[in-house]
Amino acid sequence: MPALTLPTFPEDVPTHPLLIIDYRLISARGSHEIDRLWEAATKLGFWYLKNHGVDEEVDGMFEMGAETMKLPLEEKMRFEQGDSGMSFG
Repeated sequence: MPALTLPTFPEDVPTHPLLIIDYRLISARGSHEIDRLWEAATKLGFWYLKNHGVDEEVDGMFEMGAETMKLPLEEKMRFEQGDSGMSFG
């Protein structure tokens, strides 16, 4: 997937801190991290969760999609959904 080029964020737009919560520490019953998650959930309403393990599954889904798109049309049409190959999802 190509890297995204993003414009610089304007300095006159207010922002709010985003707590980064480590799922591994939560899973290990780390009381400090559990407290931080509670704070994020009750005061901020949002947070970034890292080390959750979903990345590997998502990467696998993208790989499967790429492999599917490489199949010959005849093979893909074996799974046609009754709309002459015009389905969008």
